[in-house]
Amino acid sequence: MSLDLLEQTIQYTFYNQQDGKDNIKSRVFKNVKKGASAAGLAKVGDALASLQGADLTAATLIQKQAIPLIDAVN
Repeated sequence: MSLDLLEQTIQYTFYNQQDGKDNIKSRVFKNVKKGASAAGLAKVGDALASLQGADLTAATLIQKQAIPLIDAVN
C-alpha cells in the first residue's frame, strides 16, 4: 500500500528585530510543486527573508497524503 500525495504547502518563519522588539512572523504558501527540492525551497525562503529585511529561521514542508483503505479491484 502506498500513500498518494494530495497537496504540499511550505511554512516559512522569519525573525526581525525592530525598535528593540523581537518580531516573529510565519507565512504559508500553497501549491508547492511535487518535485520541489529542499535546497530550492530554502533559496525561496532566503529570498523572501531578504525582501523583508528579516532572517529565515525555519522552513517546514507540510504534506497531505491520502491513505488507501482498500486495494483497487481490477
